[in-house]
Amino acid sequence: MKKNYLIKFTGIVLTISLLFFACKGGGGNINDARKKFKEFEYAAAADVYKKVYGTTKNKDIKKEAAFFAAECYRLSNNWTAAESWYTKAVQQDPTNAEAKFRQIQALKFSEKYVESITEANKYKKSVGSDPKIDLEDCGSTSAQKWKSEKTRYLVENVAKLNTKWSDFAPMYYRKDQLMFSSDRFEVGVRGKDKYGWFNNGFCDVYTTTLKLNKKNKDIIENYSLPALTDKKSINGKWNDGSVCFDAKFTTMYVTKCNYGEKNDGKGAHCRIYESKLSGTEWSEPVPLPFSTDSFDCGHPYLSKDGTTLYFSSNMPGSIEKAVSSAENPDGTILSKDLYSVSYSKRGNAWGDPVNLGPSINTDGDEAFPFLHDDGTLYFASNGRCGMGGYDIFFAKGQAADWSDPINMKAPINSGGDDFAIIVSKDKETGFFSSNRLNGKGSDDIYRFTKTPLIFTLSGVARDVKTREILKNTVIQFTNSSDTIKLTVRTDAAGSYRIPLRAGTDYDLYGSKALYYDSKIYSQTTKGLEVSTDLIQDLELRPIDLETFTVKGIFYGLDSADIRPRSAEILDSLVLIMNKYPMLKFELGSHTDCRADSFYNIKLSQRRADSCVGYLISHGVDSMRLVSRGYGENELEIKECACEGPNERAQGQRCTEDQHQQNRRTTVKVIDTNYNPPVKTKDPNEPIKLGPGQRVRPGSQPPRR
Repeated sequence: MKKNYLIKFTGIVLTISLLFFACKGGGGNINDARKKFKEFEYAAAADVYKKVYGTTKNKDIKKEAAFFAAECYRLSNNWTAAESWYTKAVQQDPTNAEAKFRQIQALKFSEKYVESITEANKYKKSVGSDPKIDLEDCGSTSAQKWKSEKTRYLVENVAKLNTKWSDFAPMYYRKDQLMFSSDRFEVGVRGKDKYGWFNNGFCDVYTTTLKLNKKNKDIIENYSLPALTDKKSINGKWNDGSVCFDAKFTTMYVTKCNYGEKNDGKGAHCRIYESKLSGTEWSEPVPLPFSTDSFDCGHPYLSKDGTTLYFSSNMPGSIEKAVSSAENPDGTILSKDLYSVSYSKRGNAWGDPVNLGPSINTDGDEAFPFLHDDGTLYFASNGRCGMGGYDIFFAKGQAADWSDPINMKAPINSGGDDFAIIVSKDKETGFFSSNRLNGKGSDDIYRFTKTPLIFTLSGVARDVKTREILKNTVIQFTNSSDTIKLTVRTDAAGSYRIPLRAGTDYDLYGSKALYYDSKIYSQTTKGLEVSTDLIQDLELRPIDLETFTVKGIFYGLDSADIRPRSAEILDSLVLIMNKYPMLKFELGSHTDCRADSFYNIKLSQRRADSCVGYLISHGVDSMRLVSRGYGENELEIKECACEGPNERAQGQRCTEDQHQQNRRTTVKVIDTNYNPPVKTKDPNEPIKLGPGQRVRPGSQPPRR
């Protein structure tokens, strides 16, 4: 992590008592390079290692120079140069597994995902399976997919805040300001010594004021020139970094590194400090009691209610991870984990830190927590399948019980380190930090916005038999959000298009004259995270002059009475006839073969008349109905015919259930263009008056 613990965790834990020493210049001696590397002067050490590599004849020294030059660039976050030097290191020593692994990492950081996968496969064949390589392979494979997926995110480099140095960790301050950290080294502005790790300045906290659009506060029209935040207290001689605030912006928590117990710059670690606002000035920061100089604590974020502070630390209890001997001769260190600590207002004291648990923390490093008002925890991690170094993830939960973190994917994440995200209340805008390719400096501040979610539903209506498009088809929609019904018609091309709401279920069907209604189709926008054009075509079956059986209309023996169950079936027929007023129907009734055929004709006619009478009594125009009795002339079960010399025995061959199937009513469409006659008012019809009304003289026409 750049700037020791303050800026980014690189997963290294080296003794940092000399972290703040100034750079001392170059030389061509391998011992000089080793000394500078040991003292964390990576910028200067890289220059010396490069010179040694170009001049030495000793093969072992050449191998060392190539590998450690690459390590210097990696540890100072210059992955482009690191990639080149790891390649040289592998060429000099093909057995160097650490150099091969770092080369694969560097290729991924440069977004050379195909090359990284290729080298990972070579590594597995020559060295064997390795969880670290599998993680890099997963990241490169996933990154290729994520970069091609649709997204609502638009990302821009906030050029007015960024410099050629490192600018990072933005945090909301009041309604229209941001505070962030920067190691910009401008003589006459701050005047600090250079920081040997990167040969830049030490980190300070800066403030910028946002010029917001008066009509839309989500639109930032400009940023003021960043100015140092409170020179007297917050910014000291050493590294001062990521900050957060309580809800009233009267208490600040800030990460400060190297200050030590006496603020003399002899501290070995980073700690979280608290400062109170008095008027326009911040009080002298005081370290929190659980944050000692025995381990690193940083990147604080306070919950909205002010009771829980989230932070990152490698305090005892953190997950152990393996590292190279170059980083630690012992081969293992404690990783940076996320913790929470509660504040008791009654006791006016902080409790004991609690590790957020294995759902959040890995054997990599987790950093820069941000808790949204809705309970979503955002953080950076380099211990999960990701696109580059640190990727930004989010999860929901509390204490040590959290959901599986979700990668925010591209374009929020990239091949570089992406970290320190802050998100607006509506989650539509925010800021984060990244050292991705084509930035302005080392770490830059980026702003993201989300394009509006736009959902549409479109399609065409077709004849299910001929596939002909059907213009002027009526399509009705209902949704799960309200009771409003929407009706549209297809255009001359048989197509339709409507806007949809987010998070809503829809049902739709089409109807058209001389066609049966289409089936009910369903579509939903629930779960859709990007704008989507949904497609739903509709198919309608034409109404043919065909006969179909209305099942379930049964009669008692020698009876034409409508049974209750038969009435339910006829009620459904009433609905159909009301829906299709242009249709004219014939209702035909049938009997089984038993009894005299002449008698059966009369019986079936009575039954057909009963059906027609029932429909008329329920409002169906009698001119649309024709009744006809077919007797036993059109049996459904033809094997149950009774003709022959022994008619009685013939009829007994079939079961009563089979005879019942022959006693049926059929409906036939006999006209599809019925036009009801226009009703005219009888001039002799008396005027119907309501209560209290009377006819004026001359208004009632005379009767004949």
